[in-house]
Amino acid sequence: MSHSLAELRRAPHTSISQLKTYLQCPRKYFFHYIEKAEPAFRPLAISFGHSFHAAVQHHLVRSTQEQPVPRDELHEVFRDALEQATKAEGPPLLFEDEEQDLGSVIDAGLRMLDAFVEKVPLPEKVLSIEVPFSLELMDPLTGEVLDRPLVGAIDAVVLENGKPVIWELKTGKRRWGPDQLEFDPQPTAYRMGARRYGLNNPEVKLLVTTKTKKPDVQVEHLVRHPGDEQELTELALSVHRAVDVGIDHRVRGWQCRSCQYAGACAP
Repeated sequence: MSHSLAELRRAPHTSISQLKTYLQCPRKYFFHYIEKAEPAFRPLAISFGHSFHAAVQHHLVRSTQEQPVPRDELHEVFRDALEQATKAEGPPLLFEDEEQDLGSVIDAGLRMLDAFVEKVPLPEKVLSIEVPFSLELMDPLTGEVLDRPLVGAIDAVVLENGKPVIWELKTGKRRWGPDQLEFDPQPTAYRMGARRYGLNNPEVKLLVTTKTKKPDVQVEHLVRHPGDEQELTELALSVHRAVDVGIDHRVRGWQCRSCQYAGACAP
């Protein structure tokens, strides 16, 4: 029986976002996931990314080579999703330094959408969108099993040259560098999750649409090996061992300036 991502997240679980948060700052992890403290603000970038995903996925599901979705329709999907997110109840939204107002942010997103549609050809077929997965993580060397599954969702699974390919959709201020391409754990989790649906070792294609003055799309074919899966398992086990014994020290640095919990974190 399949479950939606929302259903999977209702039960105790871990995620790539949780693991990355702990690596960035264990105290931030504590405030967000353990204490569930009220953040001082909501980064607009998160709502922006979700809205961009919604528009791109609308394009993938509804466009064909002969009849692509009109650009105005894609713009409307993005605009409506972002405006709705900004009106949601909760802490105030935080604009980044270069963002002047909501109108300028929407204009930037529309330019990025146009760049994506122009630079990324439609696949032969879209097999699925937002594919949820839940993985039991076990260290094959020690037999230790994480007491909560790794939960996530694959952005898109498409058919290219007759073979299934995972598409990972990202937005970013800049292109990904070599280290991020090699070590980011999310593509590893996607490949592991794809096996739950009978897809063994599918190619992972990363598509990063940049928030530059003239947007571009970075397309990378990512390679992951069994060793990467072992490392991800070890990371998850190590992080949650530390969480369970209460290791939640602060990591001071540049990231403190834009942290939603900076006020609560002050001694």
